[in-house]
Order: sequence, then structure tokens, then C-alpha cells
Amino acid sequence: MPPIIRDERGRFVPLVRPKLWHTSTVKRSRDRTDQIGRARKQSKARLATTQWVSDLDRLGIYELEAYGIQWLAIEAWLDALNPQEASAARRLVKGVLDALADPATPPRARDAAYNELYRRLIAAGIVD
Repeated sequence: MPPIIRDERGRFVPLVRPKLWHTSTVKRSRDRTDQIGRARKQSKARLATTQWVSDLDRLGIYELEAYGIQWLAIEAWLDALNPQEASAARRLVKGVLDALADPATPPRARDAAYNELYRRLIAAGIVD
């Protein structure tokens, strides 16, 4: 019976060591599995951002850049966040873009939305 170990989340993982496998082969296999896992995670994050961007109003992005915040800075900020924080940040950015794109929004509300986004970008170190 092979020994049982726990992974970083506390789940039981059976330790399998086939007779003909050498340590280097096992290490390469684990490295490859880790690399595939990282690539899948990055792909999911990229797909979520891509789908989200396609739903956004281009006029809002244009207005945001007219205010002085580059869209690439927003994307860099979102990519640097973990998935839970990024979801909340995307909602914030969507609200700001909606406020900037809507001509019926009062100027004070537009400025408040822009200032909140700008404060968060400064706190994250994205914008000086």
C-alpha cells in the first residue's frame, strides 16, 4: 500500500511510484503538470477579461482615455489582481465607463466615478 500524503489544501493524495520511473522522470512529469495548470489558469483569466471587454461600451473607454487614464493601465491593474478582487474591480470599471459614456449623468457623478477609479489605480501603483 503506497503512503498517503496531503497537498497544500489538506486533501489526501496517494503517492504513486512506479518501479521503472526514475526520480528525474517523476520531477519532469510533475513540472509539466504544474505548467499545464498554470497555463489553464492564465487562459481562464484572459478569457474572462476578453469576454468582459467585448461587452463594454467603446465610448466609455474613449471618454476614460480623454480624462487621462490609458486603457492599458486598467488592463494591467485587473491582471495584477486575484480573481475575486478582479471581479469587483471589473464591476467598478464598468460603472465608471457607464457613467462616462452616458450624457445624462451629471458632471459631479462623472467626476466622482473617475476619481474613485483614479484613487484605486494610484493605490495599486499603476498610475503616478
